[in-house]
Amino acid sequence: MIAQMDSSTCTKFTVQYNLFGGSITALYTDRHNYLFDKIDDFSIVGCFCITEVGYGNNSVRMETTVTYDDATKEFVVNSPTVLSQKHWITNGFRHANHALVFG
Repeated sequence: MIAQMDSSTCTKFTVQYNLFGGSITALYTDRHNYLFDKIDDFSIVGCFCITEVGYGNNSVRMETTVTYDDATKEFVVNSPTVLSQKHWITNGFRHANHALVFG
């Protein structure tokens, strides 16, 4: 129904519920429980950051690395070249307050 009214809104819903929410569901652990209601009611708006300028969505070739720094208790995302810059569909950069980043 949404696609019949506005195809761009349909794409945003697909990113929110299928790509972002669906990936969190697939990667699920108990620590993700608090996210699901917030994804459903849009208090968390997510974007899906897999695509790189030079490699598209070819996850084998992607250059971005994500490592966990135990000392600081945070993830360090490194996109070392211009070709490894992340891009995503829709205007998630404007509306998203969470990102699922692949590296």
